[in-house]
Amino acid sequence: MSLLMTGGTGFLGLHLLGENLRAGRHVTLLAHAGTTPAGERVTRFLDATGLRDHLASPLERLLEIVEVDVRLPGLGLPAGELRALAAGAEELWHVAASVVLDGRDDHVWQSNVNGTENVLALAAMMPRDALFRHVSTAFVAGRTRRGAVTEADSAAATEFENNYERSKHTAEGSVRRWAEQHDRSALVLRPSILIPGDGPIAALPEHTLRTVSRIIGRVLERSSTAEPRVVVRVGADPRAHLNLLQVDWAAKAMLLLGERIRDGVRTAHVVHDHDVAVRTISAALEDVSKVRLRMMPAAPAEPTEAEEWFQRRAAGFLPYLYHRRNFDASATRTLLPDLPRPAMIDREHLRRCVALPEAATMRRSA
Repeated sequence: MSLLMTGGTGFLGLHLLGENLRAGRHVTLLAHAGTTPAGERVTRFLDATGLRDHLASPLERLLEIVEVDVRLPGLGLPAGELRALAAGAEELWHVAASVVLDGRDDHVWQSNVNGTENVLALAAMMPRDALFRHVSTAFVAGRTRRGAVTEADSAAATEFENNYERSKHTAEGSVRRWAEQHDRSALVLRPSILIPGDGPIAALPEHTLRTVSRIIGRVLERSSTAEPRVVVRVGADPRAHLNLLQVDWAAKAMLLLGERIRDGVRTAHVVHDHDVAVRTISAALEDVSKVRLRMMPAAPAEPTEAEEWFQRRAAGFLPYLYHRRNFDASATRTLLPDLPRPAMIDREHLRRCVALPEAATMRRSA
């Protein structure tokens, strides 16, 4: 019997995969073909983190890679191969998703909604006692910007900050309908904004805050001012805060929740106990670039060319600069009393997470 996993070469997926391999579980990785082979991406991560030295068996005995495309019916596999995968599965983790906040609407929908429905079709073919785990996001709460958000609250959300949120909310609905129609169990895991932990960063795919940092770096290239710092005015609430969580801790928490929740249709927030002030995030981004982020009650009515470009490229992220909500995770804490709480996230840690190569922050020469 095997554990099936989609998205195992992504930012979170690599950590989930690594923890399963360390535990000696056989994993069949349903990997999307990329410019770098999936096996190479996995071994690079395992070597960088030292996990490869702690595997109970050689990697080739624990890991099988099957190239798929979740956007296609049957994941793009022959029907016989799909049935064979399902017949030998005891658990399926659906981690694959487009996490680009400003991606094309059709691409995000195909990956996150159609992709989930195609994976659910595979799950329906698995043995009846097989388990299904779906990685969603805490941000299916949508435009609820203040107050405490429970797992139940998010199910009723109808308005969203970007199409990514809407697609993940719709995918959750597909999971719940599937579980009801097929009388199956399902666990929906909702992490907050994931960032690197204390391990190496170079071997990881890009994460959300690093993408924002890269966009800020590009602002420098588009500015003609001779000032030592480029001022970019952004609409924000100075009291805003966001929930950031170390990805390695999130992976451990998710796997423990998967072990301890074995029936029913359950949802769990996987979040940090303490939010991070938007001002602290802004300061860390300023530390690694020559951009000064000036918070204003609203975006400038007459933006500079650089500000207009920044607003367009970071449009999916900028609404979060007004958020003052928090996510109720009391159920998760009750289920994981033995898991040490994640370390506090400070400006220094964030600076390391969002730092870019020096060339990316240098102004383009004339």
